[in-house]
Amino acid sequence: MSGLAQHLHSLGYSVSGSDRTDSDRTDALSALGIAVHIGHNAANIGDARLVVRTSAVTESNEEIAEAHRRGVPVVLREELLGAVFNSFDRRIAICGTHGKTTVTAMIHEVLSAAGTEHTALIGGVYRGNNWYGGSGTVVAEACEFNRSFLYLHPTLCVCLNAEYDHPDCYRDEEDVRRAFAQFLSGVDDSGHVILPSELKGLYPHRNRTLFDKAYTVQNLSSDGGKPQFDVLSDETVRIRLAVPGEHNVRNALATLAVAEQLGLPMEIAKTGLENFCGVDRRWTEATIPDLCRTVLDYAHHPTELACSVATAKSMTKGRVLCVFQPHTYTRTKAFWSDFAECFREADAVGYLPVYSAREKPLAGVNSYLLAQSAAAKGINACFLADFLSAKRWIYGNASREDILLILGAGDVNKLVGLL
Repeated sequence: MSGLAQHLHSLGYSVSGSDRTDSDRTDALSALGIAVHIGHNAANIGDARLVVRTSAVTESNEEIAEAHRRGVPVVLREELLGAVFNSFDRRIAICGTHGKTTVTAMIHEVLSAAGTEHTALIGGVYRGNNWYGGSGTVVAEACEFNRSFLYLHPTLCVCLNAEYDHPDCYRDEEDVRRAFAQFLSGVDDSGHVILPSELKGLYPHRNRTLFDKAYTVQNLSSDGGKPQFDVLSDETVRIRLAVPGEHNVRNALATLAVAEQLGLPMEIAKTGLENFCGVDRRWTEATIPDLCRTVLDYAHHPTELACSVATAKSMTKGRVLCVFQPHTYTRTKAFWSDFAECFREADAVGYLPVYSAREKPLAGVNSYLLAQSAAAKGINACFLADFLSAKRWIYGNASREDILLILGAGDVNKLVGLL
């Protein structure tokens, strides 16, 4: 929402908005001269001619109800994103259950290294912002939640993966794959799709690149958890990433495929990838005096959580301690067993209460029972009733040589400030 607000503000529109609480994002918007209201009130819509809401804001919200009463059009965030995205001549979309934000920012860095003017709409804060403005080309995330990516019609599309998630929107993995296939079918006839070989059935057409087949990775090593590797295609380059985790090698290959489709030299792509410094809350290290190495990570799906634990294990001779805040009740219910097994390689995990986001509680779905279920599987798990309890648990267990992972897509980042 804040990226879209900045984009429309840059085009000269009068933009205002409201949120439940203030934040770095609301402060940044205010600094631009955008009117920000803390708290929702019917009067906040002023003389707006269009009202935009996220899926977390229901029709019963007082501002939405007031807009309907006045006859002011109300659209979803993804509808506005589609209108903005589709207005560009060259449209690059990144979809997938995992990695969208990282790859969007990687492509932004490659375009910047090439001096290519573009707009980037990033799903997280990168180098202090989530929007970078320019003409001609747009790069943006295409989120599968609520099938919102169907509003976007790219000329170049990256599909990173298509795992089951958002059980409030999809029945099963096959339902997810059908939605991704539908999205990819909307790519321009003259466009191109980039995806891994295991998903080639989602887009069985000639104008595609299987990024894990187009490039060969050799001599993979790690420096402090940060991958270094040779990439072989028509030429060979050695890439040294500034972010940890072997999963970022695949992200880099997808980005290289985008650069090739855009006609950019491999050396330019290498420069952009090596300039990439990581998106906030995607393996972001926090400096906390008198505490072990502490990492804040947005991981909230079992695959992402297991990946974070594996990355931490590769970077320390000490223990890996995790504090996890499950995100939404429907996801917690759908992945109940997985939310235990994904911490199998960790030394200890504390479960915070479920972050409800847009949902109401479900009977029998809570972190106390989840921690008990994990402990019954032999995992060193406990329930942490609140952030203060988490703080006590951390300082009572962490040693200087350990790594602490603070995991989740809710407000668990506030725990860092408390520490």
